[in-house]
Amino acid sequence: MVSDWIAPVSGRGGLIPPFRKPGQLVLSNLKMAGIYLHIPFCKQACHYCNFHFSTSLKYKEEMVVAMLKELELQKDYLGEETIETIYFGGGTPSLLSEQDLEMFFDKIVSQFSISQNPEITLEANPDDLTKEKIKAFKNTPINRFSIGVQSFFEEDLKFMNRAHNAKEAESCIKNVQEVGFENLTIDLIYGSPTTPDIHWEKNVEKAVAFNVPHISCYCLTVESNTALDYFVKKGKARPVDEEQAERQFNFLINKLESEKYEHYEISNFAKKGFYSKHNSNYWRGEKYLGISTIGTFF
Repeated sequence: MVSDWIAPVSGRGGLIPPFRKPGQLVLSNLKMAGIYLHIPFCKQACHYCNFHFSTSLKYKEEMVVAMLKELELQKDYLGEETIETIYFGGGTPSLLSEQDLEMFFDKIVSQFSISQNPEITLEANPDDLTKEKIKAFKNTPINRFSIGVQSFFEEDLKFMNRAHNAKEAESCIKNVQEVGFENLTIDLIYGSPTTPDIHWEKNVEKAVAFNVPHISCYCLTVESNTALDYFVKKGKARPVDEEQAERQFNFLINKLESEKYEHYEISNFAKKGFYSKHNSNYWRGEKYLGISTIGTFF
């Protein structure tokens, strides 16, 4: 079991798993690659989302088994490259249980060469991040959270049809930090017709006050065939105001740069040492393996 291989080495994000059997040499000069695992399940559909997902968990166990088999089938795709990053995206990967994650890690360790200190990210929704569940995740090799906060204001969250509320948007960050995870990022959305400039400024200021080391911010986009697209076309929701979105983006840049965040990608800001390794590898054109119904290879 992968849990037998986890050593309590201190570092960002709690336990840093060596991910190697005793005596197994990990060579630092090997090329590094990544694995992306798409978990296509959600409790409910966000109005703006056009990703591939299902709001029914009926086939979750079958999907996990199929993904484990796909990891076996694709074990040679990355060749001799060592895995530096593992990313559980979605959908909502925080719907997975500790046992689900252990099965994934056992399979990955058995099929691939893993670096001694990999970045292992789990995307999560705030309503899933109770202290009990976070403690369960800490028993796994997960060492980084990506939390879909989107806003700290109730009216925004209701407009987007998010599963969490404003109180959970704050408590989830506190819970993750109190359990011992320092390496985390949160998502925020600007440009919503429900988000006046003053609320956007408070969203950014609150993220800074929580000392979140990485922040990803995206402009609300009206994607075709989404609920939001329908509402806009029917006049039930205002379209995105581009001037408002520009103002909010400019405030974001100026505020975070003044707080010593590095604007290292159009939507991403990080304190020194907290860049997303996985996403940075995408942008550098590093090789990766995608696993799921929409998984891709590069």
